[in-house]
Amino acid sequence: MRRANERLASVTGTGAAASIALGLLVLVCAFVAVSVPRASLGYRTEVLQRTFRAAPSTQTTVLADANITGLSVSYLTATQLAVIQRNVAAGLHRDGLPLSPPTAQWAGLTTTSTPVSGGRPPATGAPPQAELLYRSVLGRNATLVTGSLPTGVTKHAGSGTFQVAVTTATAAKFRLHVGSQLRTAGQTLVITGIVRPRHAGSSFWTVDPVAPAPRLVQPPPPAASYWSAAVFIGPNELPALQRYLSAEPLRGIWSFPLDLRTVNADQAPGLQRAIEAMSYLPDVTSVGTSLNAAAGQSATVTFGLSSGLDTILSPFIATDDAVQRTLSLLFVSLTVIAAVVVLLGARLVVEHRRTEFTMMRARGASLRQVGLVALAGGAAVVLPATAVAIIAAVLATPGAGSLLAWWLAGLIVVTALAGPPLLAMWEYRTRRDSAKAGTTAGTRRRIAAARRWVFDVALVCAAVGGLVVLRQQGLPQAGSVDLFTSAAPVLVAIPVALLVMRAYPVVLRQLTRLAGRRRGVVMIVGFARGGATAQAGVLPAFALVLAFTVIAFATMARGAVQRGDVVASWQAVGADAIVTAPVVGPGITPAGQRLIAGAPGVQRSVTLSLDLATSAVGQQISVVIVYPRQYAALIAGTPAPPFPAAALARPRAANGTAAGPVPVLLSVAGRAVFGHRGTIFVAGHRLRIQVVGTLNVIPGAQPGGQFLVLPRWALGAATPAPGVMAIAGPHLDGAALTAAARRAVPGSQVTLRSRLLASISGAPLPHGGFVTFAQGAAAAGAFSLLVLALTLVLSARSRELTLARLVTMGLGPAQSRRITAVEILPVILAAAVGGTACALAVVPLVGPAINLAAFTGTPVTVPLRAQPLAILVAAGGLLLLAALTLTIQNRLARSRGTAQALRVGQ
Repeated sequence: MRRANERLASVTGTGAAASIALGLLVLVCAFVAVSVPRASLGYRTEVLQRTFRAAPSTQTTVLADANITGLSVSYLTATQLAVIQRNVAAGLHRDGLPLSPPTAQWAGLTTTSTPVSGGRPPATGAPPQAELLYRSVLGRNATLVTGSLPTGVTKHAGSGTFQVAVTTATAAKFRLHVGSQLRTAGQTLVITGIVRPRHAGSSFWTVDPVAPAPRLVQPPPPAASYWSAAVFIGPNELPALQRYLSAEPLRGIWSFPLDLRTVNADQAPGLQRAIEAMSYLPDVTSVGTSLNAAAGQSATVTFGLSSGLDTILSPFIATDDAVQRTLSLLFVSLTVIAAVVVLLGARLVVEHRRTEFTMMRARGASLRQVGLVALAGGAAVVLPATAVAIIAAVLATPGAGSLLAWWLAGLIVVTALAGPPLLAMWEYRTRRDSAKAGTTAGTRRRIAAARRWVFDVALVCAAVGGLVVLRQQGLPQAGSVDLFTSAAPVLVAIPVALLVMRAYPVVLRQLTRLAGRRRGVVMIVGFARGGATAQAGVLPAFALVLAFTVIAFATMARGAVQRGDVVASWQAVGADAIVTAPVVGPGITPAGQRLIAGAPGVQRSVTLSLDLATSAVGQQISVVIVYPRQYAALIAGTPAPPFPAAALARPRAANGTAAGPVPVLLSVAGRAVFGHRGTIFVAGHRLRIQVVGTLNVIPGAQPGGQFLVLPRWALGAATPAPGVMAIAGPHLDGAALTAAARRAVPGSQVTLRSRLLASISGAPLPHGGFVTFAQGAAAAGAFSLLVLALTLVLSARSRELTLARLVTMGLGPAQSRRITAVEILPVILAAAVGGTACALAVVPLVGPAINLAAFTGTPVTVPLRAQPLAILVAAGGLLLLAALTLTIQNRLARSRGTAQALRVGQ
């Protein structure tokens, strides 16, 4: 241990403690940079794998089909089918598709379904039909229950006797046994074996629905229903089957199950592209050509590939893409803040090695030598810390690696390695240049100011350019890396942060002049020290502004998603709860309404009636009959869209009598049935109606369906009994309400909006992204604390020396604390103001480019809104942390003693 400490001290020089602090910062930042994207990829992959497991095997399999007609000379053998299988599998593998092992693949040939006689199937009014199937791996996918698998065919003139096998379900339905005979398409089928399916969920049994068991087919009237079944032939019977059934179309089929267990969410878009491109593979063309050649000139063969996997991947990728595009803003911005924190740690190392580097330059060391010494000292702690951080992140987030995580970790490591040498070389290069003959102090200040202006303008132009690209092109695709546009919150923060950093010293100088007119040393010394260290505080202020922006972005995004979930639940239900009476029955009686309205938590309620209306041309549409004012009052003040009760008021003529058509509301889907005006027949009444507005949801109607909202006054006493009761109450007792509804209306159904809201917000993919917002905000807050602590440490030596000298002149402990507060708090306040401005600016600049609707899982509009209260709370929290940190540092400074502080300063 002692040797290790000596070796570390020899490399890090006089900055051993600062170098260890830099290593700890790299450890934390690299862990966050690797673990957060990996955790995001992990929960997204779990959602994808859950989707794969729930999908039927027909959707996770690539199928090759060959429609064959006109066979007369050449016939396909089992060996040829196997060769085609191998060739297609090789092409799919080269295309990058994750195929299951060859033992899971199979080839087959299927005839069309033809009437069959024999056996004793249940009578249906039409003769049963059967298909003849060849499957290359029947023995591996079925267990022989009795008899033997088919091996050959007895040939006759114009027909043959085929040995076949049937499943246990087919044998039971048709009452077959070994030795039973069937007749179909002029051929005789002899049952030689009965098998039981194995791996019943595999594509071997699911591609053809009648392969495992007979199915009752019900064609459109007036055709009668019939049973359809399948029998299996052996490989040696294939040529005879094609010869005797040459007039029938045949279907060649090859199944290639996909091994999707290792596919992660980032790979889903690439897998979808491979699925879409597989039909254009050269192997498909060559296989089709070889099939036509093998079938002969008289035959026609159409070959193609298909897969149902796209129906799984498309909705997942759409949601995942929107989620990841938004989260990439958070990941990249956090990494930029982490890089600034690491850069502050590098500054701390250079500060602690200042005496060492000054001695090196005094003894003639070149800038290159100084940089190499600083690089070696940084690498001695940065590289081990990075390795530990990556190992810890991988262990904490098992699963596939994320490309974005490696990019972000690389940015942290490069900053940590390059920071100390570049800062050291820049500082000492500047000092040597400043000593050149012929340059005055004023000239040097003007040159430095010009450089700062050029640098500031370049940063602002880069930020504006990134925001323009973001608005025009959008965020990068999920799984891809575009650090420029993904750093949109940082880009928004750059101009504001630069303004804060450049205005801060000017304001401090004015405050110092004003403080000089007052008695006491607290204000003038504190402002003077703040102004003297203003340039050293540029980077911390910049980091704090960025952290504020990220916290605000994450907080506002979480708030927007929460509001979107609530709006989606209201749009789906239309009330806090709905009680629906059975279709047959008295509906919801007045006594039942009173019983339900008395349930705990019920504040308001209204009943609605349901019926069907028929248009003048015979089209039907659902009708919801409502009390307009009562329902409008029910949902008033809720996130639900306002109900246009005034538009449904009874139209009246000048003399006060009723006049004109009945105003109604029509759903968007209902426009396909009704126009702007028309006539309907409902509840025994003929009504002239006029559509005065549209409505997407109302209790009792299917959301997104075709329905019409009719005011109750239009039917009067002819209104059907209420069938739906809408209830409002933010604190409903769901169990008590359900019990009351069942007592009041037996057989009723209760729909609670709270349960739907829980299911919407708890959906795996949106919920995982929602949690990531909280983690990002917490990480940004932690980085703010690190920046604050590093800011105090960087100025600790000069502060202690100043205060120690003032103490010798009679400065009290309370005055020391106030001087430190006056020195530090202005930069915190400036960062808070800048962060608040950035948070407010990020809404109009970045909001339109992101889609937060994916976090709700529903097609609702989720706007990003500013939340000043949350931002102010975050600023107050940072000020409290600053006060706590200052208190701790003051206690540490007093414990060192004045004499020791003065000796350190010598």
